[in-house]
Amino acid sequence: MVKVQWAPEHYRWPPRSGSAIASQFIGFMLDAYDLTFVTAMTPILAAVLMPPTLSKSVVGYYLTLLGYAFTMIARPVGSAIFGNFADKIGRRDTLMITILGYGIMSAVTAAIPTYAQVGWAAFWVYALIRFILGVFVGGEYAAGHPFAMEYSAPRWRGLVSGIVQGGFSWGVALGGLVVSAFTAVFGVKAMYAYAWRYVFLTGLIPAAVAFIIRYTMPDTPIFQEAKERGQLERIPFFSIFKPPALWTFLQVLVFMTGLFFSSYSMFDFAVGIYTRAGLPEGLASFYYGIMGIFAAIAATLWGFASDFLGRRRALIISAIVSAVLAVPAYYVVYYSAVVRSVPLLILGALLMGWLSQWPWGLVPVYLSERFATQRRGSGVGFGYSSGIFISAWMPLYSIPLYGAFAAIEGTNIWFTAAFWLILAGVVYGIAAAIGPETIGVDLRIVRER
Repeated sequence: MVKVQWAPEHYRWPPRSGSAIASQFIGFMLDAYDLTFVTAMTPILAAVLMPPTLSKSVVGYYLTLLGYAFTMIARPVGSAIFGNFADKIGRRDTLMITILGYGIMSAVTAAIPTYAQVGWAAFWVYALIRFILGVFVGGEYAAGHPFAMEYSAPRWRGLVSGIVQGGFSWGVALGGLVVSAFTAVFGVKAMYAYAWRYVFLTGLIPAAVAFIIRYTMPDTPIFQEAKERGQLERIPFFSIFKPPALWTFLQVLVFMTGLFFSSYSMFDFAVGIYTRAGLPEGLASFYYGIMGIFAAIAATLWGFASDFLGRRRALIISAIVSAVLAVPAYYVVYYSAVVRSVPLLILGALLMGWLSQWPWGLVPVYLSERFATQRRGSGVGFGYSSGIFISAWMPLYSIPLYGAFAAIEGTNIWFTAAFWLILAGVVYGIAAAIGPETIGVDLRIVRER
């Protein structure tokens, strides 16, 4: 346990903190909700966007997952733009813009043409829309994570961090269950023909709710205080590349690279492992949704645990445990689909969801505690997004790995997924170990630590 001297004021919640936390929970949930459609419906989107012969191959599967990658690689652009805005005009006003853009682009995905209509142009239209959407997503957490953290009681920031970050996994769960429900109602044939479009349109609902909450909110007291004191910078984004903020940013870059490897070991692979093991697509989406529920619980509980263990220790523990259990856990996911045992399917969903996502519960609080108030939006947003520079291309890296691991995994991809989780634990575990302990930091800080 990490001992911190907690004063009575550290237990106090700022006014409207509940609304701020709910706003970011929903906004971040929408992020995963939309992305889950891409991963849960990858076989369908492959058939829609590619020639029939290619869409059924492993290469076609990974190429379709690039739609996920296109959304991800745009995030640093959005983080730079909107993170800077968050530090200049405020967290709340920036979030109004990002949620509108995000909701609209998610819905526009429903209108893309198919390969049968326009050939390969369908794939590139899809890629462009996903890229634009990713710009707004990058801004969503650049402004949103500081917004939630600055509205939290200092003693319980880890808990709030877990709740907010857990919103992503709840989005995975909801998205997977929505795809499963639409498949059950419309049938597989209709999903391939047109019903996949309806799935994307549902993203407008949470976007509207988050927008309304934010519209009624003032900005955070911490940002308003920094503005009144004249502490805001002319171009906050540039200052994260100057010492001492630069050293913080570089450590965060390595840390987030490892975490994205961990996350993608679930998001990029779960449905593929299930379906290639013979599980029907509707059931694969269902258990992917169950996996998301376990992931959300893991992120929330581990964020809360960091309020007692400390951020650094909690991250090192999760890194070691995940790396050690990666291979047996992901084999259970594969084997459960082969034998179609409900208890094993639930166990596999628990293991994959938990091991790949529990350290993420600390991300909003850990990054917010690392960067100074006047550049927190830029630092948190671009620091978070920096992990994508290398990891976003995992579908491409995985193509040669699939061949290298064929003797172990056969025609499935479970061992490739486990490899990424092991690498993740090594990378983010080392990064956390060389970083400082941040629990108890005053978010009114004007220098990094």
